[in-house]
Amino acid sequence: MPFEVINLRKSYGGVEVLKGIDLKIADGEIHALLGANGAGKSTLIKCIAGAVQPDDGQIHVGRERFRSLTPREARQAGITVIYQDLSLAASLTVADNVFLGQELRVGPFVRRRAQEAETAVWLDKLGIDLDPSTVLTGIGHAELQAIEIIKSLRTRPRLLILDEPTAALSEREAARLRQHLLALKGQDLPILYVTHRMNEVFELADRFTVLRGGQVALAGEVRAHDREEIIGAIVGRQMQAATPPEAQAGVQAAPLLEARGLLAGGIGPVDLQVRPGEILGVFGLVGSGRTELLEALFTARPSYAGELRIEGRPVRLKGPAQAVAAGVALVPADRPRNSVFASLSAQENWSLPNLSVLGRFGLRRPGAERAGFDRMAEQLDLRPRRADLEAGRFSGGNQQKLVLGRWLDRAGCRVLLLDEPTQGVDVGARRDLYDGLERFVAGGERAAIVTSSEPDELIQLAHRVIVLAHGKVAGELRGAQITESNLLELAHHSPEPALAS
Repeated sequence: MPFEVINLRKSYGGVEVLKGIDLKIADGEIHALLGANGAGKSTLIKCIAGAVQPDDGQIHVGRERFRSLTPREARQAGITVIYQDLSLAASLTVADNVFLGQELRVGPFVRRRAQEAETAVWLDKLGIDLDPSTVLTGIGHAELQAIEIIKSLRTRPRLLILDEPTAALSEREAARLRQHLLALKGQDLPILYVTHRMNEVFELADRFTVLRGGQVALAGEVRAHDREEIIGAIVGRQMQAATPPEAQAGVQAAPLLEARGLLAGGIGPVDLQVRPGEILGVFGLVGSGRTELLEALFTARPSYAGELRIEGRPVRLKGPAQAVAAGVALVPADRPRNSVFASLSAQENWSLPNLSVLGRFGLRRPGAERAGFDRMAEQLDLRPRRADLEAGRFSGGNQQKLVLGRWLDRAGCRVLLLDEPTQGVDVGARRDLYDGLERFVAGGERAAIVTSSEPDELIQLAHRVIVLAHGKVAGELRGAQITESNLLELAHHSPEPALAS
């Protein structure tokens, strides 16, 4: 049955965060919900799921009409939300997870064969090649997401909400999950699909709604709009099509960082150079060695052979501390685990690698720290600009601004290594990060190496791209050669595997 939201409104402390939202999803339709962080997506989902009570408006589920819902009423009405954090038990089988809490029983006995038979039917419907008796340990992330979806489908929902199901997935895993989701279109089930990935909108969705500032900025059929128009509605300004950037003057100079025959766990031997003023992209499929390459350049991963050179001079770095001292910094992919200290303030997070520069005689200088933080916050459009706010309370995109901002102003940082810097970051925040990175190299004295699993990102950001396959360089592209088809063709190249493992 179709689902509809009419004139939904919600305020917090006198600030209206939902300003009369209208949304309609037909049976069998995948409807993409888009918007930058803070646009109102989360509040809208919470109102629909009963976690938050709207101030005004109506929610229609089939023929039922609601002014507001409690979580229990939402479940009874058939509204199901699947969040990024899955509720699966890794030690149980696929079938056990699908029926967890709703087991088929005869008296005290669980009918495992019946559960496995029904699970097999669902797996087949979604095109998943898995044995229902398989324990979840070792199953890929895309399949785990699909199993969570099957759990929900068993309850016969009337609306399925998927909250960024591919945010934590690699591009290959996300592609597999999208194939599973396309199989749902024959289920006559309205699906609200929240995503930051524009390719998913055009691959999956029938219709879309863009929220900005708590209002509907744009809505309609996907086929009637192009990518730039939708992104422009998300960020509030017209976006240009992705084109490779013009080379900076310094990119013809001698290399700032160079690797010769670099051999480490999962990669090599690899030769690469990055010159002053240059952004070098690194593209590859899952398992190609992108992360391993950056870790080896940063000496966070031991190398077995090869040579690193900085400004033409051979160097023997014995770990990340020496790499930072030599002017090389790394922004890792896993923000929560490796970059952000959630319980520290935004200013403290930004200041961490800069204390020796900002301090004097071993003492901190709060005034200098605050001035540097404010400068970074303005350059990257940090939201909110609260130096005292705990970093864990910022959105993913703004947390990444804190991490990137640590190095942009650091005088000694000459080469910045960034591993999937915009993973899970909305379109608006991505543009701010791109601008900051372009300013970093603009003076022709510094350089950056950026890994990404998204071709469009490297097309608009990188002056050159090296493509990895099985830990080795499969090819190099520059300028107009950097196209999605060329990147993917090289990424599927099959050279001999890397020597080290």
